[in-house]
Amino acid sequence: MESAINQDKNKPGNPPFHERIRSAAMARRILPFRPVQGDKTSNLWATLFQQEAASSDRVIYLHIPFCKHICPFCIYSKQIPENGETVKAYCETLLKQIQSVSSTVWAKSAPLKAVFFGGGTPTFLPAEQLTAIVRSIKKHYPLTPDCEITVESTISEITPEYCSEMKEAGVNRISLGVQSFNTEIRKKLGRAANTEKILEALNTIKQSGFSNITIDLIYMLEGQTMETWRNDLQLLAEAPITGCSVYPLIAKPGSSNTKTHANPELEYKYFIEADNFIPRLEGWQRFTPVQYGHSVNGNAIYVSSHGQNADLLAFGAGSGGRIQNYMYLQNSTAEEFIKNGTDLPESQMITMNIDERFLGLRKIYGLSEGLRLNKTDYEPISGKFDEVLNSLINQDLVTEKNEFYQLTQSGRFWAGNISALFSERIKHLLSEK
Repeated sequence: MESAINQDKNKPGNPPFHERIRSAAMARRILPFRPVQGDKTSNLWATLFQQEAASSDRVIYLHIPFCKHICPFCIYSKQIPENGETVKAYCETLLKQIQSVSSTVWAKSAPLKAVFFGGGTPTFLPAEQLTAIVRSIKKHYPLTPDCEITVESTISEITPEYCSEMKEAGVNRISLGVQSFNTEIRKKLGRAANTEKILEALNTIKQSGFSNITIDLIYMLEGQTMETWRNDLQLLAEAPITGCSVYPLIAKPGSSNTKTHANPELEYKYFIEADNFIPRLEGWQRFTPVQYGHSVNGNAIYVSSHGQNADLLAFGAGSGGRIQNYMYLQNSTAEEFIKNGTDLPESQMITMNIDERFLGLRKIYGLSEGLRLNKTDYEPISGKFDEVLNSLINQDLVTEKNEFYQLTQSGRFWAGNISALFSERIKHLLSEK
């Protein structure tokens, strides 16, 4: 995929990049991370966990890989469990892994600001199992007073009883997998709930006492038109929703049910429609290039933490974490996790590291994965990125204000490509002696 910026000005019919990069994860793949030999991994992580956290920006991710059925568009680690015993054993192993590093110096040295349950479908678990995991995190880890605790769910798992138990356990944010309110489009995605059921689930969540309710909306779906997209946005405005992620379909490799050949020009039209509409909702604002929400009730601390380069402590099969300049990826199946996942430093996982100079350079992602970069944060690395930044300004992808640099609307659309430019520059800088 070519990510080099074009030399001509950004204007209709002449986009600044030849192909759109649709996620920050894709944009960072070219960074020169190196594998750590397997026999050195456990000692490495044991050592890291016995050191104080170098950053106060810290979050937790917990992966629940189970689903009732597999959606054709989903690219994440998931499976349909063979029986309830697998689910029970997975939760027991997850609780042990959570406790395995909870008493370490790293874990205790600073409060964590967000906890995110992703999947899969976290609410596939019986409520008593999910809430036991929530309570374990609250018991064993220091959390900020306003710590955001998010649970992802599909519409079908939402009931008043389940919501009540989550609320009582300390969950304060629900992320609902909507993708589209349109019943026919949802059928093509393998989703069963119709428009009425979605709105019913949203009202159930609100009536259960949740004030932070977020959904995702996807464009470039099969059967989608600008009319159906505008209707989705209107329903978003009318429903009890306080946050929304908006992004294009990222096709699952090899899938015959999704569009694998994207059209950036058409994507831009859908993006513009949403980016003009959502921030005009009363009290709403942009948090990242893909995340919007109410300024008081719709905070997206976990989502925003990626652009802030927060340390990420990840538990569960297929989960990926990072501490400073080290990253890890755990085994992707529940069965392997049950066998080897009890102790996080000792579990079987892939570990990668990168030159420590990356820690200073990575602040640049605050612009492309957030919305802006303060000049005080940019100053220490300015000489290393000035050429790229000036090119982005010339292309009307970034604008300079008195105290910060900020993505333009076009820049927000091409944010993944901008991250890729930064990754290429960092890769070059780290190659220098």
